[in-house]
Amino acid sequence: MAKVVISGYYGFGNLGDEAILYSMVQSLKNLDPGLEIVVLSHDPAGTEKILPVKAVDRWRLPEVVRTLRRADLLISGGGSLFQDTTSARSLLYYLGILELARVLGRPRMVYAQGLGPLKRSWARYLTAKVLNRVQLITLRDSQSHALLQELGVRQPEVKVTADPVLGLKVGDFNPEAGRGKLLRLGLKVGSKPLAGFSLRLWPLPEAALYALARAADYLIDQGFEVLFLPFHFPRDVEACWQVQRLMEHPAAVIKEKLSLEDVVGIIGSLDLLVGMRLHALILAAVLGVPFVGLSYDPKVEAFCRQVEGPWIGLNLLGCEDLVAIFKRVLYDLPSLRESLRQAVDELRPLAQSNAVLALKLLYGETVQGR
Repeated sequence: MAKVVISGYYGFGNLGDEAILYSMVQSLKNLDPGLEIVVLSHDPAGTEKILPVKAVDRWRLPEVVRTLRRADLLISGGGSLFQDTTSARSLLYYLGILELARVLGRPRMVYAQGLGPLKRSWARYLTAKVLNRVQLITLRDSQSHALLQELGVRQPEVKVTADPVLGLKVGDFNPEAGRGKLLRLGLKVGSKPLAGFSLRLWPLPEAALYALARAADYLIDQGFEVLFLPFHFPRDVEACWQVQRLMEHPAAVIKEKLSLEDVVGIIGSLDLLVGMRLHALILAAVLGVPFVGLSYDPKVEAFCRQVEGPWIGLNLLGCEDLVAIFKRVLYDLPSLRESLRQAVDELRPLAQSNAVLALKLLYGETVQGR
């Protein structure tokens, strides 16, 4: 039985990264049900509870070494692991895992990652040096490919695919769990339109927070209920409160840790999502829910452009601009739903091709028929 080890930002309670991992495991297992998958996780017990995998503590180096020594392939990804904006130390960790696997003679794949930003010269140098030594790189967008070329990465095979979550089979989830949480919050699911805001803590000026609050009030004036949806608990809850307490109308804030199944049911119940969190936007697209992206990072803009969805840069955020976007979106909701459906239908095979390429590297053959 072949063994694959997956390294990424897993077990930290970030629903975006857990959606990535779930999608990766789902795609790999659909192609090869007998594949043994081991995840390097911050919370091994939690990871094993929700997925058909084994997990080891990512911080216990002897255990990581033993796991990699017995692996047939290391997969690094998905997500945005190779960037130095949120933490330079995390970049060193993920590059270090790749180098450790190289020293142990294990094949290595970078899986559907979004590359950058890389602002420090040493970070760019180390990232290029390590990535030039892997066997295969797949990237989720063309901007990442351009940065890879700019860094001088020329040795491995490189393919631009799509984020793994765009290949997620949402039919495996029970939507009633998430809808039940909405009903317990007193929301009139199904009888009034519902808009969700997915925010994250970020150094936003007071004017931007005020603009978000006024825009949320505008939606309520149009007959919507408004819900604030934390993707990374508990950190995102504070970001939600920052906006909600500036509003003139009441709005619901989810104040509990959600499962991936919960959030699939909740987003599927929305009529509109307004989001900073990339994977809130991606899940909305997969579920056919129109969205407005709030771009704090190039990855958000890149995805919105990929599916031709509306977005606005947070550095340019003003109440009138955001309300103008809302007016256009609300006027054309049916057309936006159809546009999203077509975009996701085109991207889904690319997202699932990441797993095909991983198993081709693992077995040294085409995957069809396995």
